[in-house]
Amino acid sequence: MKKSFLLIWFTLFLSAGILFGQSTGSISGTIRDRDTNQPLIGVNVMLDDTPYGAATDFDGQYLINNLPVGTYRVRVDMMGYEVQARANIHVTSKRSTEVNILMVPTVLEGQDIQVTAGFFERARDAVVSVRTVDIEEIRSDPVGAYDVMRMMQSLPAVVSGSDQTNEIIIRGGSPGENLFVMDHLEVPYPNHFAQAGSGGGPITMINTEFIERIDFYAGSFPARYGGKISSVMDVTLREANRDRNRGQFNFNMAGFGLTYEGPLGENANYIATLKRSFLDFVISNTGLAAVPEYWSSQAKVTYHLSPGKKLMFNFLGGVDAINIIGEDTPQARGAENVNYKTREYTIGVTYKSLISNHGYWITSLGQSLIRVNTDVYRIDDQNLHDTYFTQSDTDIDNLLKSDLVYKFSPNFDLSGGVKIQMSNLDYDEQFREATSIDYIYTYENQYWGDPSVNHTWNGEMVNPIPDLAFYYQNLDTIPEVNLIKDTTEVGIEHDWQSKKTMVSPSVWIQARYFPVPKLEMILGMRIGQTGYTQYNYISPRLSMAYQLMPKVKLNVSGGRYYQPPFNTILNGDFEGVRDLKDYYADQVVAGLEYLPKEDVRVTLELFSKKFDDLVTSEMIDTTISGQSVIYFDYGHQVNAGAGRSYGLEFYIQKKLLDKWYGSVSYSKSVAQGIDPRDGKTYYPWSYDYGDVMTVIGGYKIKYMEFDWYPSYKTSVLAKTFSWLPFMPSDEYEISFRARYVGGRPYTEPVFNPYKRKWYAQSDVALNDMRYDSYFRFDIMLLQRFYFERMNMVVFWDIMNLTNRDNPWEYIYKSDGSKEMSWQYKTFPVGGVMLEF
Repeated sequence: MKKSFLLIWFTLFLSAGILFGQSTGSISGTIRDRDTNQPLIGVNVMLDDTPYGAATDFDGQYLINNLPVGTYRVRVDMMGYEVQARANIHVTSKRSTEVNILMVPTVLEGQDIQVTAGFFERARDAVVSVRTVDIEEIRSDPVGAYDVMRMMQSLPAVVSGSDQTNEIIIRGGSPGENLFVMDHLEVPYPNHFAQAGSGGGPITMINTEFIERIDFYAGSFPARYGGKISSVMDVTLREANRDRNRGQFNFNMAGFGLTYEGPLGENANYIATLKRSFLDFVISNTGLAAVPEYWSSQAKVTYHLSPGKKLMFNFLGGVDAINIIGEDTPQARGAENVNYKTREYTIGVTYKSLISNHGYWITSLGQSLIRVNTDVYRIDDQNLHDTYFTQSDTDIDNLLKSDLVYKFSPNFDLSGGVKIQMSNLDYDEQFREATSIDYIYTYENQYWGDPSVNHTWNGEMVNPIPDLAFYYQNLDTIPEVNLIKDTTEVGIEHDWQSKKTMVSPSVWIQARYFPVPKLEMILGMRIGQTGYTQYNYISPRLSMAYQLMPKVKLNVSGGRYYQPPFNTILNGDFEGVRDLKDYYADQVVAGLEYLPKEDVRVTLELFSKKFDDLVTSEMIDTTISGQSVIYFDYGHQVNAGAGRSYGLEFYIQKKLLDKWYGSVSYSKSVAQGIDPRDGKTYYPWSYDYGDVMTVIGGYKIKYMEFDWYPSYKTSVLAKTFSWLPFMPSDEYEISFRARYVGGRPYTEPVFNPYKRKWYAQSDVALNDMRYDSYFRFDIMLLQRFYFERMNMVVFWDIMNLTNRDNPWEYIYKSDGSKEMSWQYKTFPVGGVMLEF
């Protein structure tokens, strides 16, 4: 019924839309200096292979009107700056497409030399492991259309824990080590169902249509970023349309929602969206362990106080709920039923002001909140809920952050800033420990003391097994009357409340210098203190880039990066929490960057990371019911972890210059920790995948340029069947993503029948087993329709087209058996975006 409804809806809508003819639109924007953010006057803005163009005015703004709908390439050119280009710019009916570009200043060595950056934009103060993407590139990505964090997983340095989360894990790191920044505001929880500390989740709350550009740093990032040791995702949101109110309806993997934007008087504009999940309506047989439900909203208001000063108000928030009933899943972690609800938001205001012609000053004041409510329960014989764990935790982070950039000369600029973060933590948890039962079996009275004799059981002769492992692992073969002679039960109740306020200040300074035109040097330092523990740190950083040849650059960067323990740990009640230190990673990255053509970029990088003072749970080596086992005391954290990661990464990308685009990324890496049992043996870390390779490709067909298409578009055939994924449209794109990941390591536990629990053996090497490798092939078909009064984008996304069984991890059950929990099976989903 739901499929029929969608089919009728698409057919009626497209049939109505085709009655309208195509119209015209426009391209507008602002061109600025990348280093100082000053508007540039007199920049030539041209559309490749067309007679259209314009020049920027005194405010750096331009407007190209009366453009036929379709796709264009924008190119900007000005003496003293690198020629910059932007591909795949869509002009739609009755709308202005905004294209803002930051131009890179250059030192000219001769009048005949023209430096070209091409289609690859670069962040201001990073030389290695950085990628900048714009909205059009995001829209064309097989998963970027609805989750930009999953899009970043195509980079060679990035892996994730599973299909079920968009967590970004970098170069041997762990969840929770990525810093997410949005319009200068730090957003600790940008995803639905975020977990306090990690920030990852099933789907992002960020609306893709709000994004102007993303700068993603996969390591060795500049000093202006702190608090995380692995990576940074810095998102710049666009301003709303200033001409008229306009709307957009979205339906995709992230949910369905409505976005509206327009002017607010003469000097202000707004953009706002409200979105709801739809997976609970349609999912079946997809590999999902439980179906999430969520709402999210996002808004931005920009007020221009003057040409060089503006205020930006931002809000991002979500409400989530999921109920896992009667399932053993990695999320449940052995619990029978889990009712999990979260509420998270980030709200803030940012003031940005240009400083004469030399730089800018930007200050933000914001607040982020996450509230987690969890009930873990069993259903008793009378069908009543027996709740044995409840959680009501609230984290509130208040942020004041101010940065200044000043360029003293073409060869030297200085930047610095201050950040003050105050965290208010309020945790309330009650835990009635699951009953610990010692199981005593009747046959033990007869055979336990004499393992040398053969034992007869159910008519079969069983070889001597001193620990009776055969019986314990085959409990269903034991007659019930003989199973248990007696039990000993132990239960402990915990009732814990904790409130803490922590203030963490930090400052940073950075100098960028060109001693010679071909050499760029960046020296920075970050100094700070972690609240509550009062731990002080100094984080030095150094980067260098040398232009070996006109198209080849050598890049080197390194530094020490610190991260404080998660709030969930700092707010703990265990002894020694104040003695915890920030953990750190010493990083070195060296690589070559080659631009053979303006639309092709090739990078090869070597990296090394050494981790120390990692915060881990205390390892307990003990004997339980005759077994020598180890387990981790999650209630007691210590700085006992250390490790290393190193590897090679290769990445080649071709932008969409005409008809096709693609990328290939490959990484070969090792991520190891030091075994705490002897303090010297290395073992594979949980995210040591070894080989990771991702191939992305896409092809674009402009049917609207074919002679036969105008008559086809008005035909009965088109009106009836245009919604089908393989039917022609004004513009048609097909793209794919193929990803291979080596097997993830794990430690095989042993089952203790007396406790009916699983433990790791104390004499077994850690993570000496590996799951099978991972392979997934996704395909997306995207259709664009241009009408006179509206525009439509329809896409069809099929994840795991081959329906391959990709392992997530084993679930170890209380009866001594284990079961594999799988990642996404074949999962088809459609999406539509209607602009009006």
